[in-house]
Amino acid sequence: MRVLIICLVALALFATGGWFYVDSLAYKTVRVEAGIEVSASDFLKKEDRGAVFARDSQPFDITVPGEYQVRVKSGLFTHSCTLIIEDTIPPAAQPVSVMHEVGEAFGATEFVSDITDATQVTVSYVKEPDFSRTGEQEVQVILTDRGGNWTVVDAKLYLIRLAEDVTMEAGGEMPGIDSFVEAGRNAVFLTRMSEIDSHRVGEHEVLIDVEGESYASTLRVVDTVPPRLEVHDVESFLQVPRKAEDFVSSSEDATELTFSFRQEPDLSLTGSQEVEIVARDGGGNETSAQAHLTLREDTQAPVIHGAVDLDYFIGESISYRKNVTVVDNCQEGVTLEVDTSGVDLSTEGTYKITYTATDLAGNHSSATVNLTVRTRLYSEEEMYAYADAVLEEIIEPDMSLRDKAWAIYSYVLGNIAYINHSEKGDWIRAAYEGLVDKKGDCYVYACTAKALLTRAEIPNLDIRRIPTSFEHYWNLVDVGEGWYHFDTTPRPDHPTIFLWTDAELMEYNATHYGAFNYDPALYPEIN
Repeated sequence: MRVLIICLVALALFATGGWFYVDSLAYKTVRVEAGIEVSASDFLKKEDRGAVFARDSQPFDITVPGEYQVRVKSGLFTHSCTLIIEDTIPPAAQPVSVMHEVGEAFGATEFVSDITDATQVTVSYVKEPDFSRTGEQEVQVILTDRGGNWTVVDAKLYLIRLAEDVTMEAGGEMPGIDSFVEAGRNAVFLTRMSEIDSHRVGEHEVLIDVEGESYASTLRVVDTVPPRLEVHDVESFLQVPRKAEDFVSSSEDATELTFSFRQEPDLSLTGSQEVEIVARDGGGNETSAQAHLTLREDTQAPVIHGAVDLDYFIGESISYRKNVTVVDNCQEGVTLEVDTSGVDLSTEGTYKITYTATDLAGNHSSATVNLTVRTRLYSEEEMYAYADAVLEEIIEPDMSLRDKAWAIYSYVLGNIAYINHSEKGDWIRAAYEGLVDKKGDCYVYACTAKALLTRAEIPNLDIRRIPTSFEHYWNLVDVGEGWYHFDTTPRPDHPTIFLWTDAELMEYNATHYGAFNYDPALYPEIN
């Protein structure tokens, strides 16, 4: 019995010692600041990286202050511990100056940024600002974390009053920035106000910048002032159309005016009748005035002036109405018809042309003239006379042959319009067309240059491209230095082909139009 008691006591002492030993391996209580990471090893007096929280350990959140019962398993032993998460550090934040429109309430969070704290922070006003008062206010907001720590942040509130819309009278002075923004420091228009038509009724969006923030408002242009109107009486003929504007002597309004009759006049009624003229502006305002319209019959026929006999050369253009006018006591509605049904412009002869003028009353008059169609005969003498007249303008007595050639080159190139066709085979006609009609193709350019060069006593030759799919004509000239190429026909790349050698011409031909291939053997004069 004594032995049994001794064994039990020894076992109890061993168990108690073992318990004290295991209990001494871990901390009973661990305190940490909120936000600091906690591991199972933190509860052991001797580091054990293999320690873990047991499955029955109470979950905890390092951002939520409180007391948690945790169980840490390390090797063969599991320890029961207490974790106390404390928040002793007050929150911090940066103040923010806020600008808003007056009357719009908002939360305290608008006044702070970059909030830092280990736990959740609530933001509230120490005293709510007055959202109905424009201008600047001092604002205090308080930041409180879950540990009960708090911080007060001083900030500023600036409230502006922005007009939803601004109304101006059409034609008046454009409203300034103060009309749109009350207590709006550093407010400027983003919209170009000068580009808004203040004489046109309507709504216009206006953008405004206040301290870097963009706001929108509306400018309403209204017209509430009736127009001023003065009218006069009108005398006319039956059936002649009349507009309300015909009766207006003067009018004035800030916006565009339209005129109308209150009731359309009777244009078939002889004598005097009263008409009411209505002026309406862009705002819908009206002003009316009375006038008289007196109508009488028109029995006078129109008179035709300028209808004379005409000469025409086959192939030219013709205008039958040129210099022909019609005069009538009632000019409105007069028509002029030209009867050329019997004319054949491709056949020589004399043909009748009849002009008929008719007014609104049906009065009419006629005039008949002769049109003589002929074939133009191009004489060398007449053509050279035109060439001499040109040379008299561009040539000076003391010029060298080279200078004269350059003057001719410049004249032909600068005074003839290029068209892609001309009759070939009659160089005198072609030169005439260049000197008189001032239009033609390369044949006309070359023949015109030939006429001027010849009359200026500059030796020249006609050059024609070796026949291929298209033809080309130009000149050769000798200004006392030998024969050189002289081509006045214009081209898109604007070369100046004046006194070019064969080598220069062929080099150009190689990369451009292929228009200068010719056989020098056909021109013994240049060899």
